[in-house]
Amino acid sequence: MVDEEIIVDKLRYINQYTNDLKQMRGMSKAEYVDDIIVQRAVERTFMNLIQSCIDLAQHIRASEGLSPSGTAKNEIETLGNAGILSSDVQEQMEEAVGFRNILAHRYGDVNHDVVYTVLHNDLHWFDQFQQEIAQWFQQRD
Repeated sequence: MVDEEIIVDKLRYINQYTNDLKQMRGMSKAEYVDDIIVQRAVERTFMNLIQSCIDLAQHIRASEGLSPSGTAKNEIETLGNAGILSSDVQEQMEEAVGFRNILAHRYGDVNHDVVYTVLHNDLHWFDQFQQEIAQWFQQRD
């Protein structure tokens, strides 16, 4: 059975990280690419945000006795297969896991243009993830 405190805490973290990233918008792409301090703050916040989503997915999967654990992408996929996440959100969150891996492990050099684009165009997927998890959680009681 899922632990309500864990669900609420993880959703709170996801919401805070998403809001933090929204606050970091506003500079031009050229300004962003030239400011290594802001880049590091954005990248670290993205890593924390996406890891919180993975942790939440992992808790739900384990607590609900869904398919065995695997990769972080498998944790997200399991929630989609269980109907907890819509297929669109599942797909975007799986892409986010890959994005986190690039940021965390520095596979090649991080493309700051891509990070800037994600910052400005894709945060709504994290809002949608939160909404779908919260809706599932409320409906199961």
